[in-house]
Amino acid sequence: MNRKEMTEIRNHFGPEAKYFSMEQVLTAMVDMKGTVRGLRLRPYHKITEQETDILFATMKKVLSPAIGKSTSELAFRNGEFAEGSPQDLLGGLLRSELKDEDAAMGFLTRLSESLESDEAFAVLAAYCQYSVPKKNKMDEDDAENSDGIYRYVVVALCPVGSAESTLAYSSFDDEIFRQESKDAIIGKAPFDGFLYPAFSDRAPDIHHVMYYTKTPNAPNDKLVENFLGCEAESTMDEEQGSMKQVMQQLLGDDLTYEAVATVNEKLEQIVAKNKSDEAPTEITGHILHRMLQEAGVPEEKLERTEEVFKECVETTLKPERLVQAKTVIRTPEIVVNVKNDAKDKVRLEKVNGRHCMVIALDEAVIEVNGYELKVPGMSE
Repeated sequence: MNRKEMTEIRNHFGPEAKYFSMEQVLTAMVDMKGTVRGLRLRPYHKITEQETDILFATMKKVLSPAIGKSTSELAFRNGEFAEGSPQDLLGGLLRSELKDEDAAMGFLTRLSESLESDEAFAVLAAYCQYSVPKKNKMDEDDAENSDGIYRYVVVALCPVGSAESTLAYSSFDDEIFRQESKDAIIGKAPFDGFLYPAFSDRAPDIHHVMYYTKTPNAPNDKLVENFLGCEAESTMDEEQGSMKQVMQQLLGDDLTYEAVATVNEKLEQIVAKNKSDEAPTEITGHILHRMLQEAGVPEEKLERTEEVFKECVETTLKPERLVQAKTVIRTPEIVVNVKNDAKDKVRLEKVNGRHCMVIALDEAVIEVNGYELKVPGMSE
């Protein structure tokens, strides 16, 4: 499932969305002891508009189009398709259309046992249908024809806190007063969630699940491995660490500012292309070789690129996890943040025998701590 497909599902997820309907909603809480509480299965049309607004906004976050970053397509392990397996459990939940309380309780109990969390969390889930419109030659929806119905379940796991006392304003009394409340407060930002089945080639894909995490550097391995029955992917920090290891081992002291900045620029281009490509590009030793060639690294330095890449990286790296939004130059005393489109204005060189970072300025005025200062020696 690529970014384009996830964006299609996300754009058609709302009360006013064409071709879409939310049929049934599940809400429940798992307390700090792992006990499932407050399970409710309700038809969507019986829920108040105020509540559905919150449900849509919360669950929509799980449909993040940031594939490779917040959202990952995960395959079930081999042999996980038997009775009682995670795929079987999710398939049963989907077939129940969230109308069977026994199926829902089995799902929630397995979830609670798999996570073994010592913190309470809320579970919000919805059974939805999307009438997939055919695309015409201009890649536009053909409302007269359909490619079938995509039936899916989206699940959001939300933190639960409490607000024992707070200040509130009464418009009736026109005063601020202390209000006591011991009810649990459900956060609107899910810490984890998933979409099943995946939507690949604009059709249901029961062999994959889309996993969402609010913290790409700390995915929930218990949810991924114990409950979903998938292999946990490497984190952003781990992939960036692998890339640094390859670059430093390959180039050593010949690793330059220009090489780092150019590779990041190439990664940006791949990420932009991946947003619409049906088969997103991942970074291999061969692709890194080409990037470094374009950065001006001598060919003799690149002879072992693919060999070193295989030594440091298990398979491939996701460009979405490697690309940096800006170039950061750091010394013990100075930190300089450079927008990627301004990377060519910075160069490292020796001036009068000293190692220097030279920054080209287009204007005679710069800002320091909010003050506008004229640069000495620059003409108006």
